[in-house]
Amino acid sequence: MTLRTRVLIVGGGPVGLTASALLSQQGIENVVVERRRNTIRAPAAHVLRPRTLEVFDRLGIGDEVRAAAPLSDLDFITWCATLGGTEAGRLDTRSDRLDWTHCPQNLLEPILQRHSESQTPARILRGVDWTDLEQDGDGVCATVQHDDGREERIEASWLLAADGAGSPVRRQLDIAMLGPGPQIRMWMVHFEADLRPLMEGRSGPLFWVLNPQAPGTFIVHDPARSIVFMTPHFGVENEEETISARLAAAIGADIELCIVSIDQWAMHVQVAERYREGRVFLIGDAAHRFPPSGGLGLNTGIADADFLVHQLTRVENDAADPVCLDAYERECRPCAETNAHESFENAKRLAEISTAIGPCPDLVTLETRLNSLSTEERKQLDQAIERQRSHFASHGRLPPDPRARPG
Repeated sequence: MTLRTRVLIVGGGPVGLTASALLSQQGIENVVVERRRNTIRAPAAHVLRPRTLEVFDRLGIGDEVRAAAPLSDLDFITWCATLGGTEAGRLDTRSDRLDWTHCPQNLLEPILQRHSESQTPARILRGVDWTDLEQDGDGVCATVQHDDGREERIEASWLLAADGAGSPVRRQLDIAMLGPGPQIRMWMVHFEADLRPLMEGRSGPLFWVLNPQAPGTFIVHDPARSIVFMTPHFGVENEEETISARLAAAIGADIELCIVSIDQWAMHVQVAERYREGRVFLIGDAAHRFPPSGGLGLNTGIADADFLVHQLTRVENDAADPVCLDAYERECRPCAETNAHESFENAKRLAEISTAIGPCPDLVTLETRLNSLSTEERKQLDQAIERQRSHFASHGRLPPDPRARPG
C-alpha cells in the first residue's frame, strides 16, 4: 500500500501535532505517524511561554489550553528541607508577573490531538512506527509499520522529524548531536496526592527539597491531585525499590499518596549539527535536547514548527523559491544553542543554594543549620536564591516571527 501526502510528520507529540495543525490551517495536506497508540500519560513538559500561546491562539485553541491549566497561582518558588519541614527560603515572583501557562503535556497533547485530527487536510495515524526512508530531489518515500504488523509506504514532498530526543530519523540520516550529555540521570515519579495543606501560604509550581537523603524537585501540576517528583539516579542496586521511601522522606509529612508511574531520563545539553538533510527536517527534541531548568525545550520546539511551516507554506504555494528553507536552520539553530546553554547555566546555578547553606550530612543537621543561620549567613542564602530569578523569568531566545518579515 502507498499513501501520498504533501508533508509527512514523524512523531505525534506536541511539536509534531502543532506542525500538523499549522499546515492544515494553510490547507496543506499532511500525515502524522506516531508509534504510541495513546497520548502521553505523564505530565512531562509543562511551561508554555507567550510565543507558544500566540501560536495556539492562531490555531484557535489558546483559550482551551489556558482553561486546561490546573494551576493558576505562580506566586513563589520554594526551597525547603522537606516539603512539610523547615523552609530555606523562597523566590517571590509575584512582581515579575511570570507570563507562564502551566499546562502539563498530558493535558496539552489531547487538545492538540483533537484539533489536528479534526482538520480535513490532516491524517493522524497512531500505533504506526516509522522504519525507513528514501529520498531524491522530488520527494521522500517512507516505510511505516502498523501495530498489527502491516507495512505501508508513504510518499511526500517533505518529511518533518518530530520523533523526540532519541530520533530514529536523525540517527538514520547520521546527523550527530553536538554538546555534552548525559550530565545526570534522574527518576521522574508521577504521583497523586493532596498537597494543598503543605503549600498553604506559598503557592507555586516548584519546590526544591534539600534533604540529603531525598533530594529533588516537586513539580506541582495540580496541588489537589497531580505532582511529579524529580530525584537523582544514584545507580545503586535495586534503586527503583527505594523510590517510594525516598518520596515519603522528601515530603516529610504523613499524607496519603498513590504513585502513578516511575520513569528515568537523562539530562543532555545538545543541538543537532545540522537541521536538514535534503527534504527531511528535524524539529523539536529531535533537533535539540536541553535540561528542563527554565522550561525552554518545548517552547523552542513549537517555535521550530511555526517558523518551518511558514517557509514550507511559501514554497508549496509557489510564493517562494525552495532556497528560503535554508532560513530554518540559519534562524532556529542559533536559538537552540543559546537556549541549551542558558538551560545548563540555570541547572548549574542551583548549586549555589546548597553552597550557601554548607555541607549537611543528614536531615537533622540540615534543619538545625537552617534554624540557626546568622544574619550574614541568611543574607548570603537569600542572595543565592535571588540569583535564580532569571531561571524562571527568561523566555529564552526565539527566531523572528516569520510573518513579520518582508517577502
